[in-house]
Amino acid sequence: MPGATPKQTVEEFLRPLRRVVSCITTRILNVRGGYNPSEEPHTVFVGDGLPVALGGPGLLKLRLVHHYRIAEVPDERGPWKVSTAGYFYALDDSRDRKIIAYHWHPGGRSPIRFPHLHVGPGAGCQREDLASAHCPTGRISVEEFLRFAIVDFAVEPLRPDWSEVFAEAQRGFERWRTWP
Repeated sequence: MPGATPKQTVEEFLRPLRRVVSCITTRILNVRGGYNPSEEPHTVFVGDGLPVALGGPGLLKLRLVHHYRIAEVPDERGPWKVSTAGYFYALDDSRDRKIIAYHWHPGGRSPIRFPHLHVGPGAGCQREDLASAHCPTGRISVEEFLRFAIVDFAVEPLRPDWSEVFAEAQRGFERWRTWP
């Protein structure tokens, strides 16, 4: 999302994410690291960063951590833009066992730099090779992940207009992203 100042740019980036998150939990998005350009990525997370209980028959918990950078851009997206620097989105079972997690950590210590999926013990996976695998994926947006939780894992939305909120946020995300 573009903006005239770094702070305005971050607020424009957070606005649709806050609306999307409000569709599945009353916990709010928090920012760590501030609103100014930095070598180190800033972080957005739900609540206090611990798993958040979600409504629905599966008694699932959400973990959502999204890293971003603020960059000056000399084009129609500028003068400032937020860009994704990595993410960790997961659904856990009621015993805090990972069911499924999407990761992308291109700047981390791990040699795995591509976006990937993990299938955890909460999914009942008995294959050790699958449990330790980094299944390649494309990059996943917060909106795509949370829609997946509602549609495929029966997480109960808190808002009757959740589908419209997600569609609007996804359109904005797709308009401003710099990767296909």
